[in-house]
Amino acid sequence: MPPALKTPLPSVRAGGWWRMWCDSSRRACELRAHYRGRYGARQPKTLSGMGLVQWLFCRNLMGFRPISPSATQNTYGMAVSAYKEGVDRTLLNAMLLIASDTIRANRALMDVVREMSFTLSFFASAAKFAELMRGQSRRVVLLTEADVTAEALRTLDGARDRSMFGIIIAADRASLRSSRQSELVDKLAGFDNLEWVGQDFDFDRLSASARRCRRRMLRVSRQELESALENGEIVLRYQPKVERNAGKEWLTHEAEALIRWHHPEHGLIGPLEFLPEAEAFGLMGKLSEFVVREAAKQQVAWRNQGIVLDSCINLASSQLNNPDLASTYRDIVKAAGLECASFTFEVIEQDLADPTAPHLATIKSLRNHGFRICLDDFRVAAASLGTFEHLPFDEIKIHASALKRAQQDPVCMAVLAAVTGLAHSLGMSVCAEGVEDQATFELLKTIQCDKMQGFLISEAVIPNIIRRVYSSKEPTPNSAA
Repeated sequence: MPPALKTPLPSVRAGGWWRMWCDSSRRACELRAHYRGRYGARQPKTLSGMGLVQWLFCRNLMGFRPISPSATQNTYGMAVSAYKEGVDRTLLNAMLLIASDTIRANRALMDVVREMSFTLSFFASAAKFAELMRGQSRRVVLLTEADVTAEALRTLDGARDRSMFGIIIAADRASLRSSRQSELVDKLAGFDNLEWVGQDFDFDRLSASARRCRRRMLRVSRQELESALENGEIVLRYQPKVERNAGKEWLTHEAEALIRWHHPEHGLIGPLEFLPEAEAFGLMGKLSEFVVREAAKQQVAWRNQGIVLDSCINLASSQLNNPDLASTYRDIVKAAGLECASFTFEVIEQDLADPTAPHLATIKSLRNHGFRICLDDFRVAAASLGTFEHLPFDEIKIHASALKRAQQDPVCMAVLAAVTGLAHSLGMSVCAEGVEDQATFELLKTIQCDKMQGFLISEAVIPNIIRRVYSSKEPTPNSAA
């Protein structure tokens, strides 16, 4: 096996991980097409779902930079074993999203599939659509205006009794009515789990509608959540956060721990699908302690492999009223043999609007114990600037919406640059979240942003992906991941 990295983590060139995922997806499509022609409906099971993409992605990671032939053989072996173990088996039984072949190249659709871990299937005919709607699994159906036909509605109506599904219509309701399809629009209204996103939908609209559809199909009970915690179904994924060093090279020093539910029936479920219920059932305390404990264990595991990564953890506002929170987290971290300074807790800006609120005492107590505090979802508003006065943070994380506005409006960019300068003068670092394209990356250089994270760098991945990326590199500080 290649040696574990014993020196500072390698740099991550912007876009590297995500470009490899896209390349892997394209290659997987080519291979599926090849074997479909060769085997027809009997093509190997390993070519279905996301498994092939994951295997290719892992293999690409191992070969991202030239290494010796012996190391190549070893890393190829690791890639194969990673696939057999399931690089992320939760994706293999993810909820199905069915869409028309006419929007195959839609970027917003592909981003939502990636974000929500859907398994994506396309249909180009009524027969294929009927085939995809068979079975008992839950699914989300995305229909364009051309797909809203009497035959399609008969297929959906026939599937009601045997499966649960949500419908998203990518068309304008008024346009459908004016095209002499009023009767079909009225029939669509008879489906409970229905969303309209319009013909020119973007990522935000489609994502919100898909989440609402999925939530209606995922009825979560207190007993299910408690069982998930007891049975090890609650898991963490880690999204690397890269930081610019003195030489202006981006290095990985932190990873944000993001909670997921590996549901035995529904696959990988994101936090927005079950955390509201956890809040309502009073289980956020248990979940938060679980995240801190697991993140600490993972830190120790990485360090034993020569990888030093600090942890970033989202802190629920409901937990800030707990006066014992800081000491509880300190005890967990110390028991793992770690320092509190290796943990950053991210708090939402809206939770800090009132400087006299009692939960600010909890945040100050966390800082007194040595934990770092990050102001999350910073949107460069007057209220945001006011929080600097009554609570000194260690870091602010700029929301993706603020970055988008700055790219479109010179005044917004000037304000954002000024805020970054103010944060630096107060001893705070500045991180950009939701960085997904090269244009945003170039903007970060202009405003002197210190850190960034987002799909341009990497999605949230299982710990072994991070370990295998770094352990497959030669132990030099300047090697690129």
